[in-house]
Amino acid sequence: MDYIVTGTRVYGPAGPDSDLDIVVKLNDVGYIVNYLNNHGVQTYRTPKQDEYGVHGGFYFDFIGIKVNIIVAENELDFTEWAIKTEKMKRLPVIPDRDLRLKVFNSYLGEEELKSLIGPHTKRR
Repeated sequence: MDYIVTGTRVYGPAGPDSDLDIVVKLNDVGYIVNYLNNHGVQTYRTPKQDEYGVHGGFYFDFIGIKVNIIVAENELDFTEWAIKTEKMKRLPVIPDRDLRLKVFNSYLGEEELKSLIGPHTKRR
């Protein structure tokens, strides 16, 4: 099973309430849900999952951490999550959530992004 750990726990800034974002492929979701159900782990949805497309995703709690499973609908979607996550890891930390989301979803090059976000970032 392929997966990508993404979000602020990977590229910052993670806060005490930050969830753990994990991207999985659509064809693996059934296995994950079955495994969790068989081990007594409840899953739940919030409107936030709708941000990630038709299949959205779900949450579950694991030893005090809220885990957000994000569903990549196809191989291209999965690859885009990987590329964008790696890009964010190379950029300075962006504290402002709205700006961070815009940068994550931007197709500008890293140098262009660095010049645009410069005053809104922190050094790693």
